[in-house]
Amino acid sequence: FFIGKIIRFLSFFVILLLLKNNTKSIAGYTIDEALIFYLTFNYIDVVAQMFLRGVYMLSGKVRSGEFDFFLIRPISPLFRSLAGSPDFNDVLLFIPLTIFSAWYIAVALPHLTLQHVMLYLLLLANGLLISLAFHIFVLCVGIVSTEIDNTIMLYRDLSKMGQFPMEIYREPLRGIITFVIPVGIMMSVPAKVLLGFSSGPLIVISIGIGILVFLLSLFTWDQALKRYTSASS
Repeated sequence: FFIGKIIRFLSFFVILLLLKNNTKSIAGYTIDEALIFYLTFNYIDVVAQMFLRGVYMLSGKVRSGEFDFFLIRPISPLFRSLAGSPDFNDVLLFIPLTIFSAWYIAVALPHLTLQHVMLYLLLLANGLLISLAFHIFVLCVGIVSTEIDNTIMLYRDLSKMGQFPMEIYREPLRGIITFVIPVGIMMSVPAKVLLGFSSGPLIVISIGIGILVFLLSLFTWDQALKRYTSASS
């Protein structure tokens, strides 16, 4: 499983490097800049997979009635549902990915300023917050319908659109996946900030949307719990 993840990461990375010999840019970004978008996507994706793997198991626990025990124990049922089954295979990928990403960014952007790095880390945390919100929404679907597989796969497919700069998509799709389904804010805005292509208003709007989506996910979680019918009663 770990080897498969490494092969998947490297294969797409190599494809982008091969494109470098045949094209100068992707949607106005150089190949080196496009690779930073790809590294940012992978970082957020790996962190989410590493800590939020419990989402994939919830539907079975709801159908079996095991979720009842989540509700009566002192540990937050939301935390238990999200992080109850961490994936240690992704830890093995997280460490080299972090080292490689830091090295590549330092090499590709030698004139990077501390301000851009700090803003990048802030927007990266905002992207992880949005990813967390998406996983909470998936949990809500699992509680109400007892089915999660299709919903989590839909999230995975939508998030993969963030492997590339949002500029490769035409309007209105670009606007939808940037602000309505905030994949662009989650994946692309941090990379844009690092490259110096984002303005102050976009950064503020991105953080505001991240907080709003997270609060909405918590509200939806509370409503889903109210609709939960125990399998054992």
